Amino acid sequence: MNSTIVSKNVKRLFKYSKKYKRQIFNIYLLTFFSYLLLVANPFILRFLIDNVITAERFSLIPSVMAIFLTIIIGQFLIGLATDYYSNMYQISVTKKEQIILYNKIQKIPFLYSDKTLLGDFLTRIVSDVSEVANFLILTKPSIYLNLLQLALILTVLFLFSWHLTIVVLATIPFYYLILNKFSKNFQQSSSEERKEYSNVMENLREKIESINTVKILTKESFFQQKVSERTENWKNSMKKYVRDFLKLDQGIYLIISITTPLILGVGGYLMMSNILTIGTLLAFYQFSTWLFVPLKNINEQLAQLQRADTLSQRFFEILDLPEEESDGIYSFPKNYDIKYNKVSFTYKDELVLKDINLYIDKNEKIAIVGTSGSGKSTMMNLLVRLYDPTSGEILLEDKNLKEYNLQEIREHIKLVRGNDPLFNMSVKENIMLGDEFSDQEFNKAVKKAKVDKFINLLDEGYDTMVGERGSKLSDGQRQRVAIARALIREPKVLILDEATSGVDSQTEEEIFEEIKEYDMTLIIISHRLSTIRKADKVVVLKDGEIIGEGTHNELIESSPVYKEIIESQLVV
Repeated sequence: MNSTIVSKNVKRLFKYSKKYKRQIFNIYLLTFFSYLLLVANPFILRFLIDNVITAERFSLIPSVMAIFLTIIIGQFLIGLATDYYSNMYQISVTKKEQIILYNKIQKIPFLYSDKTLLGDFLTRIVSDVSEVANFLILTKPSIYLNLLQLALILTVLFLFSWHLTIVVLATIPFYYLILNKFSKNFQQSSSEERKEYSNVMENLREKIESINTVKILTKESFFQQKVSERTENWKNSMKKYVRDFLKLDQGIYLIISITTPLILGVGGYLMMSNILTIGTLLAFYQFSTWLFVPLKNINEQLAQLQRADTLSQRFFEILDLPEEESDGIYSFPKNYDIKYNKVSFTYKDELVLKDINLYIDKNEKIAIVGTSGSGKSTMMNLLVRLYDPTSGEILLEDKNLKEYNLQEIREHIKLVRGNDPLFNMSVKENIMLGDEFSDQEFNKAVKKAKVDKFINLLDEGYDTMVGERGSKLSDGQRQRVAIARALIREPKVLILDEATSGVDSQTEEEIFEEIKEYDMTLIIISHRLSTIRKADKVVVLKDGEIIGEGTHNELIESSPVYKEIIESQLVV
């Protein structure tokens, strides 16, 4: 295959398709039998006209017609089976590759998933993959099979009349002229269309997720216009893509159309010159139309290869993303004291944390306080390894956090954030998440998190579906379910990052009293003074640096920043 047509990305896609070689072989096999019947078709037609009808051998008509019909029906049935299995294979491959991409996204560092637009991810998994599956299963076999079909048809045409075959072949250079003229524009418009489609998906996701905010601000018309502008851009890019494709497609159709009078004109002269029989001319004419089927198919597939370059690039961009480093060999330690040792973190060229030094003893209860954007949540993201420090290290029992198995870290250190979504499942399923817990363990967790205080208000109790992102529950109810989800797994370290911000003060008080019974380290980020005062130690953060550490009473006396935060930000 021409290297100017097949890009590096497409070559890689074809190499990747070897994992589906069994399905591809079945397509080859079925199509090959179909081609055998196709080639038999013109010979039967010529025999019927020259040796039966013209020779007035009427007794042979029923048997020849039976053979003719058998070939046509057989060709139809094999073609039907080929199309059916090709489509089934494509659906199966689409599903498999969507799961592969989803699993990959689960493994990439938070740093990459955070900066990549969700709408673009969705486009690649939902829309792009279905087209990629077509290339994996059908494109390469289609090109080779159509080349085989082209060779078989040309062989038969040469056997019938080399004169007419030369007439037909003379039109083929015009086909390639059209292909070369329009393929570059098609490739560019294909790439642009995919980008604009991703923009539309991301724009719609953002607006739909914020639909209540839009309503409250009475900005429906404003955002409708914004969505309309995005979709208009996509429409224009799609129109250009369609125009460029039709230039290729209709150009080939023109070549097919002008071939008909050429064959009949030259063929009629050859027949009148007794070089051809009428049966040969009719069979040649009927079969020559098949020559343009593989030519047209090859044209479409080669044109689609230009689009495959863009799609395969987007497909492999996800597969090539780095995965979270989980090479650590150590299990979670028994003595799980935590130490931040000169930890700094930079995100998008902005210094978020600077030389953080902090010791958290096993089972200690600490609170982290700071102004908005001071780096509190980032510190906790580092502890569960959503990020890794830019410099410095976090030690767990004097070993770098990276030396521990990543799954072990996340099983024993649970981070609950105030905006953590629930999944569109029942309350119980959101807490269990497919794990096996006894009724006793479940009842303990929901009691400690005070889910049992509101569950009777729901129509179906713990079997109530919570809606997308937990939309059927209030913020406080959703947060309590999220806390129960963590508590049932009895973590060694529990981080509550504004995890009770939507819960009333009385219920929050009860939750923290219940949590005291657990043998765990508790790290709290909160804006409630009553919560902060429960901590053994308070850490004060400002502009990514620790500027104070001690009890609440000590910091009130020694830290003006802490006192200012207490007076201006914290809810008493």
